[in-house]
Amino acid sequence: MVEVKSGYISVFKSVDMANRRIPYFCYDSKVAGPTVWVVAAVHGDEVTGTETVLRMGRYLKRGGLKRGKVFCFPMMNPLAYELITRYEPMESIDLNRCFPGHPKGSIAERIAHKIFAKIVETKPIVVIDLHTDTMESIPYIYLDQVVDQNDSWLVKEIIRYSDLSGINYFVENSATSNELRYSITAALINDAKIPALTVELGGPMLVKERFVEIGLNMIKNSLNSLGMIEGWSPWIYERRIKLDGFYETVWNKYSADYSGIVEYKVRPGDSVRKDEVLARIKNVFDKTVQIIKAQADCVAISCADQSVCFPGTELLMIAERNDNAFKFERRRPEDSS
Repeated sequence: MVEVKSGYISVFKSVDMANRRIPYFCYDSKVAGPTVWVVAAVHGDEVTGTETVLRMGRYLKRGGLKRGKVFCFPMMNPLAYELITRYEPMESIDLNRCFPGHPKGSIAERIAHKIFAKIVETKPIVVIDLHTDTMESIPYIYLDQVVDQNDSWLVKEIIRYSDLSGINYFVENSATSNELRYSITAALINDAKIPALTVELGGPMLVKERFVEIGLNMIKNSLNSLGMIEGWSPWIYERRIKLDGFYETVWNKYSADYSGIVEYKVRPGDSVRKDEVLARIKNVFDKTVQIIKAQADCVAISCADQSVCFPGTELLMIAERNDNAFKFERRRPEDSS
């Protein structure tokens, strides 16, 4: 019988003395085994992850957790969730750029510190962080850069869990690694040495049933691989793209230079050849003002949630092959004994 425990992390008191808290759950099998965390809604407008966490809880209670514990934060940023906004509302700061946080920092840094400390104290074997990309997106895992070359074992663990997920995974663009270094997954990997995955399910603002199903299935794959659930056959997303190496995400190369109406020529999940047309930008008289072409053989991951663009608008998330993205070969010291 799975024991369900719930609790809160108290973060601060409001002007009206209301206690602002972050809820969490623990599903405990009462049998020795690994600890896994599943977290969601660090961005308040990315609501599909919250529903996925709740469905996971139903499954664990109904189907039974055979060993270990599963912890979850169904919403790490409840104030932003209530306002349906990406940012922590008191400071308009991206909470997912504030980890591992600081006990004496800004409000966002203090919240991040408490979330991070709660996860780390339980010594999880892996953390799954649920996000959404755009309405027009494939589901995928976004792999954070591992900073220390002595942590090649972490690279291998991250890739192992990503392979098990049943969905595609792509490597974080090195040009944005400084910004994303302070995401919850990057901080867990590089500061706490805990494998962590950023899962992009697609479809912000509203719960997308198909993406909930995909998210739940990939979580079950991970739990099954750890022997924490039984009677589950490994699942693979039916539109998973067959890739022949590592692909790195790129989006800033595919921006608009002119204002206009966007007409996309590819769909997320399409494999695209170099110089193939990705999008057309036209003006109100239907005159083409810009043609955006693939700069290399690539895969289309997502399209922006807008039909109107301005100079600098990022229109597509693309993945280009880069086999040097994860190249660490060193082992942990204990592996050489």
